[in-house]
Amino acid sequence: MSLKIKIPNHKIINCYYAIAILAYFVAIYFPFIRVGLLMSLVIIIGIFILYGNKKLKLRNSLDIIVLLYILYNILTIVFFIPSNIPLIVFFKEFSNSILPIILFYFFGKLNHDKSFYKITLYSVSICLLLSFYYQLTLPISFMQRLDVIDGTGTNPLGYLSQYSSFLGITATGSLGAIASFLAFNLMHETNYKKGKILFFLCTIAVILALRRGSIYSLVFSILLFDVIILFKFRRYLKLITFQFIIALLIIFFLIDFDSDSYLFFIDRVSSISSAIAERSDSWYNGLAKTFSIVTGDGLGRYGHKVVSYSDIYIPDGNYFRMIAEIGILGFLIFVSIILASIYKGFSKIRTHYVQLIIIFIVCLQSIGSDMFSFQLVAPIFWYSVGACNKIEHSIKNIKQT
Repeated sequence: MSLKIKIPNHKIINCYYAIAILAYFVAIYFPFIRVGLLMSLVIIIGIFILYGNKKLKLRNSLDIIVLLYILYNILTIVFFIPSNIPLIVFFKEFSNSILPIILFYFFGKLNHDKSFYKITLYSVSICLLLSFYYQLTLPISFMQRLDVIDGTGTNPLGYLSQYSSFLGITATGSLGAIASFLAFNLMHETNYKKGKILFFLCTIAVILALRRGSIYSLVFSILLFDVIILFKFRRYLKLITFQFIIALLIIFFLIDFDSDSYLFFIDRVSSISSAIAERSDSWYNGLAKTFSIVTGDGLGRYGHKVVSYSDIYIPDGNYFRMIAEIGILGFLIFVSIILASIYKGFSKIRTHYVQLIIIFIVCLQSIGSDMFSFQLVAPIFWYSVGACNKIEHSIKNIKQT
């Protein structure tokens, strides 16, 4: 008598962000939980679910390029070993930046509906709403959790200058910007019957988080969305009216132009050039010490996880770090994937504009942050890349799945 294991339907992967946010929430009260390791296991289980459902298949040239990129990142362990840095750094970086590609790129290609984005939007919104409560009450467990993530300490005074969810300040800004755009798109799709409260909640969270990249990317996403709506859907007047009202509300909340919070906000938003200048020295110094800029020095060699073992690292500049770690060769493979996805997305922009704008949001944020290797952001990025290369199904096939 053989034992057969029933493999869950692959659509359960739509709930990834709900699971991740639940894990981060539980970790507030059970700090021994290693959320990063737990979510890596979730991704591995998701990969086996796709494989068991026979969904991990190479169907076109872009799939082959993605596979080549994954294999090349694995092979860079050969260049990583001579650094004498513990291999655990390589494997941690692999779990954060490469594992999500395997699961979410191929899952994104299968998407028949918009469940992944909707569940993600509601999950992030609930997280931000709960975190407003925590930010106001500042329980010690909440501050201890953020201290583990961001090193912010447990002094309540340190939490008065900016807002952060229990996902950490970086994830708050990045996922907040993505969720704000998804809510904005929900308003458009439902003729403004749904999404207004979610958009307001997520936008306020992004503003109060004071992350420059997130604020810029949110503004850029809405402007790009406006252009698409103007030229593709011809539904613009109501959109402009709503944006004008939101702008007035934001100005109202910031009406005290002499307040320290307002001046600090303006300083953060207007200091893009200084932000780049702050990081450029470390970018160039890291590249200058790279052993081989052609092949790279190995995945994870210059990331945040190497700080405990080396003084040479490239913080907060994902593109420069990629060049140093996987070389010009690996970086060109990555760029070819993104450009091919953007081309495919623009060719079907009526149905793919959401995926395109999310790709642009993450790419813009990655100028000053390591978003491609951030375990909370990489999944939705690679899902969107895969969705631009979506498999076309007939109505019959969709019903069968």
